[in-house]
Amino acid sequence: MLQKRNLLVLASVCVVLMLGVIACGQPVPEPPPPTTAPRMSPPPPPPAPTVAVASGQNGTGQAGGGGTPVDVGLLDIGGSGEYAYSPADMTFSVGETVTFTMTAETEFHTFEVDDLDIYVEVDAGDTVDFTFTFDEAGTYELICTPHSAQGMVGTITIN
Repeated sequence: MLQKRNLLVLASVCVVLMLGVIACGQPVPEPPPPTTAPRMSPPPPPPAPTVAVASGQNGTGQAGGGGTPVDVGLLDIGGSGEYAYSPADMTFSVGETVTFTMTAETEFHTFEVDDLDIYVEVDAGDTVDFTFTFDEAGTYELICTPHSAQGMVGTITIN
């Protein structure tokens, strides 16, 4: 009986060992290939910068449009090293329509002529087009509200 019991124990141990060998010998399933996320459309471009303009009796203004093109740099300490309009002084004729293309360097700026009810905001790094028709002769003060104390002023003369 002892021999039968030893044989049974030995057989049980062999079965357990064989199951272990079989389990370890099974090929490991390959991980599934990485799934490619569906391509997302690029985000829509940010909305155009806000152009706040109050049309006055001295002229009319609007965003964009035609007219004599004038590039105006809105300079600052982080860009060119000084607060300034470039050009700072501009001269136009009565009845002339001008399209200003204003580009801010590294800070927020304004292009403001109180007497003509012009107020345009330009965020850092942005470019804004603004068209205005000058209806009345005169010399008008141009200021950047946040930087006028640092010398960011100019004039617009209408002949």
